[in-house]
Amino acid sequence: MKTIFRCLLESAVYTILVLLIFYFLPYTKKEFLVLNLHPLEIVVALMSLRYGTYLGILSSFIAISGYIFDYLHSGNDMILFLLKFQYYKFFLMFLFTAMILGKFKLDYKNREEDLKKGFEKLENNFQEEKEKNQQLLDISISLKNQIIRSGGSIVSFHNLKKELLQSKKDDLYKKILEIFRQLLDCKVCSIYSLIDSKLIRIFEIGKSNMGKEILLDSKNGERFLEAFNKNTNLNFPFDITGKQPLFIGPLYDKNNIIGFLGIESFNYTTGEKYNFELFKILMEEINEILQKRGDQ
Repeated sequence: MKTIFRCLLESAVYTILVLLIFYFLPYTKKEFLVLNLHPLEIVVALMSLRYGTYLGILSSFIAISGYIFDYLHSGNDMILFLLKFQYYKFFLMFLFTAMILGKFKLDYKNREEDLKKGFEKLENNFQEEKEKNQQLLDISISLKNQIIRSGGSIVSFHNLKKELLQSKKDDLYKKILEIFRQLLDCKVCSIYSLIDSKLIRIFEIGKSNMGKEILLDSKNGERFLEAFNKNTNLNFPFDITGKQPLFIGPLYDKNNIIGFLGIESFNYTTGEKYNFELFKILMEEINEILQKRGDQ
């Protein structure tokens, strides 16, 4: 409504100015009604370019009203007006100008909006790519630090094997989880014992979202069951509920699975392939230690 009112006001003001300048001044009064490039047409053109087709047509009616006022004020007859094309042709010119230039304004505005949307989309894509690149950079730095840390830790791990062989049962599991935390940079990892198709968590690092007791054939135990059936280490996609592990490795007593080591989350979101390869190596070493101890 504000735009319509502003258009009406401006059209009326410009029309009055045109009348004052071109009609009421004596040197243009006689020619005003038959000027080839009529000043009122310029008013309509300006309003159409400014406000578009519909308001341009509205402005043309105000210009037509001003023209009729001049025609009648000059003492002319309206019947003669309709009979002489030289007069009412201006009505058609005003309307034609409003439609053509208004359409031009509308097309220009649409193109401008499309360009703005395209620019906003490009800017959003740029920001997303920038954030992704920053995440990749952070992950790359984290992985480099982890690889450097792992290189020395793996050597240390071999030196710890004797200590693990001589550790008490409770201390053994704590030390195993600590090794996995250091080498894989995981936030939450747990050890579950398997007793009569039931998983019982005996040790954990971090705050686990999984239950302390899980039935192997339940919904929460389906990933453990798959690792049990395949009898191997497995990695799984990220679970949005946080109640399923990402990595699962079986723990053995000779050839029997007596439990599982599961990792639920890491301190970063990618690099799982590298981590899983390291996870498998560590699981082989841990199971070798358990076999040598012979008390599991």
